[in-house]
Amino acid sequence: MRDKGQLVRWNDAKGFGFIQLGSEANTEVFIHISALQNKQRRPLIGDTITFELSEDSCGRLRAERAEIEPLAAQTTLTADGASNVQGKAADSEHNKAVRGVLIRIMLMLVALAIASFASNSVLAANLTLQQAYEQQRSDQQVQGTGVVSRILPDDNKGSRHQKFILQLPHGQTILVAHNIDLAPRIPELKVGDTVTFFGEYEWNHRGGVVHWTHHDPAGRHIGGWLKHNGKTYQ
Repeated sequence: MRDKGQLVRWNDAKGFGFIQLGSEANTEVFIHISALQNKQRRPLIGDTITFELSEDSCGRLRAERAEIEPLAAQTTLTADGASNVQGKAADSEHNKAVRGVLIRIMLMLVALAIASFASNSVLAANLTLQQAYEQQRSDQQVQGTGVVSRILPDDNKGSRHQKFILQLPHGQTILVAHNIDLAPRIPELKVGDTVTFFGEYEWNHRGGVVHWTHHDPAGRHIGGWLKHNGKTYQ
């Protein structure tokens, strides 16, 4: 007849411990590492062990021909007496760690995809402007981003315009003529600031002009805009 119990104490350095026999909390059975028949791994506190009960020469209970039950089948008592399933808890922690790594990888991939999309969009917009200049095309809706290289005095003849020159990443320069009777001016604009624009391109030999960077009150023209320091002017 074989008995079953849980390993409640174990000294791995010396290779022995004690098994709590069934539900009898005060009954402990001595076990030595040499008594284990399936030694795929070292015993762990909380293992369920089946064994044959014997007594040593002093009458103390001793486990013989013992076997450790597979982890998946074990229900063990933790140090605070709470019920737990060995193996499943370890698997759960492992799965949490794997999920955490996968989530971080997915977030990095999403961030890279967004950055790549934004970069490709900027390149495409600058290519359109470059082609419009090289092919001397006008009356074309364009979008791009540049750095302010020069700020010009406002043009106050007729409709008032805020005027400045942007240098684009590929070297082309354009004049921005922003109607400040129909849209707010960009305040405190400085050389070196970055400005993104959407408007209508008119060719000239110096790089071209972008205007209609504002809404059309009559609704007959595509509305344009400027963006500076996170704010849109239209």
